[in-house]
Amino acid sequence: MSLLLDAQEKWDDFLENKITNYEKLRSFDYGPTNKSSVSKLSPYISHRVLLEYELLEEVKKKYRSQKINKFVEEIYWRIYWQGWMENRPKVWCNFISENNYEYDIETYEKAINGNSELGFFNSWVNELKTYNYLHNHTRMWFASTWIFNLGLPWQLGASFFFKHLYDGDAASNLLSWRWVAGLQTKGKQYRFSSANLRKFSNNRFNVEKISNRQIFLEEKNQIPLDDEIYKSNMEQKSETLILFENDLHVSTLENTLRNYKSVFIILLSNDQRKIKLSEAVLSFKQQIVLEFIKQFDNVTQIDPLKLKETLVNIDHLDMIYPGVGENNDFMNSFKKLNNKVIFNLVRDQDLFAWKFAKKGFFKFKENIPKINQYVFQNY
Repeated sequence: MSLLLDAQEKWDDFLENKITNYEKLRSFDYGPTNKSSVSKLSPYISHRVLLEYELLEEVKKKYRSQKINKFVEEIYWRIYWQGWMENRPKVWCNFISENNYEYDIETYEKAINGNSELGFFNSWVNELKTYNYLHNHTRMWFASTWIFNLGLPWQLGASFFFKHLYDGDAASNLLSWRWVAGLQTKGKQYRFSSANLRKFSNNRFNVEKISNRQIFLEEKNQIPLDDEIYKSNMEQKSETLILFENDLHVSTLENTLRNYKSVFIILLSNDQRKIKLSEAVLSFKQQIVLEFIKQFDNVTQIDPLKLKETLVNIDHLDMIYPGVGENNDFMNSFKKLNNKVIFNLVRDQDLFAWKFAKKGFFKFKENIPKINQYVFQNY
């Protein structure tokens, strides 16, 4: 089935039939084959096959009920995470460069293979590997168990999620793990009780007690604010454009892409990645890329290894900014090694929203009316 079509059908169904019950049901995980409580949109939103701002606009047009506010807030949480990371790209740099962890290797191997002594955790590992998805509440349980029960480094858990999740983007995944670990909101760790697990798993997991270790993590490195991204815009500056698989919203990119002589889309293989992805995740990304390319006459996929020879006579090029993460790291390295000038093209809505994400979410939330006004006047 077409993934672009599946994305639209899932969104249409959620908007029409599920969104008004989202707040009531969203914390319940009924199991991998019953997703009536959630939207299952995150794999498509993380690749911007579905664009956050367009979803918000469609909700606004269809509903005025307070019942949809929680879904709107969750979309804004995602925008907030992206903005927070863009304001502090050092968080990603620290994460990707750290590799000196102390942990029990046997515990780690049993954990990632679903062979731990915790049946509920093993179930989540197998579900993650099978479906490349976990319910958001279950992700919190998983991360808490990984850190405070199994005593494993949160960075390895975040990398495990990156490997297997279809929606494992740098901001939402990494910062959620930091939040559970007590690093994102200082001193506030996420731990759960057996009663919480029993209730919100719909009695699928019934354990007498959740055992946690007393683990308190601290930030090892300074995380300064960075405003470099705000020097960008969406103005065309060359005849060549680069983009990646994590921003492929056809309708809002269509006019931009058609103005370029050449457009190249890059999908990094594991050879170019510091965090290796599963074959299933790479295949998912590849299918989205191929379906996107079919929408345009001037877009071609290019092997990352052939980028240098392809651009040998091109010194200046534009790039749909892929956000902090592996794709941006790859292009920064390419730029330095090959003496290229690359202009980041960043959506106006992103730049406007991100500037409010320099502190906590509740400070960001105060400015959502301003963001709404800006976003909706541009549709």
